[in-house]
Amino acid sequence: MSLALIGALVGLAFAIVEYLIFGALIAKAERRGDRGNGPKVLDAMRKAQLVVFPIIGWFVGPVFADVMGGT
Repeated sequence: MSLALIGALVGLAFAIVEYLIFGALIAKAERRGDRGNGPKVLDAMRKAQLVVFPIIGWFVGPVFADVMGGT
């Protein structure tokens, strides 16, 4: 497996964890009756992270491995 693919998978794992955390925050805001733009922004952000984090990981993975002495 290439270092770029490993970085993308790690980025996806972080995105999934944050997706769940933001989902819990949105649910808590809805239970409180918050009707502002906050829950909508959090929902958009958590969906965007599912795409953005793996892309960032694709580029950062090889750089991080090179700095840490990987090949």
